[in-house]
Amino acid sequence: MTNKTDWIVHYVSNNVYCDECGKREDSFLPCLCNAHTHGMKKYNHLDFQIVLDLGAQEVCRILNELGRRVRAGHRFTAGEMIPGVYEDCDVRLDIAEETGREVYRVIIPDRNYLFPEDSLCCGIYPQQLVS
Repeated sequence: MTNKTDWIVHYVSNNVYCDECGKREDSFLPCLCNAHTHGMKKYNHLDFQIVLDLGAQEVCRILNELGRRVRAGHRFTAGEMIPGVYEDCDVRLDIAEETGREVYRVIIPDRNYLFPEDSLCCGIYPQQLVS
């Protein structure tokens, strides 16, 4: 088995210019983005998405970590709590729609380990549930 990454990550955020049309993206709320994978289908698995703009390096680290787990044979399910992405907390996968396709959205808890559906969840974190 190869360690080569055989999927891609698209990271779309504000102030980024499209390579094809040259237009600048500016439609996201501050601190949000649309980062997602393409290529999990070859593993009979849904692709992944993150909507918190944690910066390209961190977003790609998370999406690639999940991709490597799929390549190694793990099959994720909706609602699954995923350990090991962060040292101090689990993340969760929810079903979401990304440009007309079903994906697993990575839901990250806030600094108090609260998920977006908790009324005390703070900052931008509740926005993860907005499509």
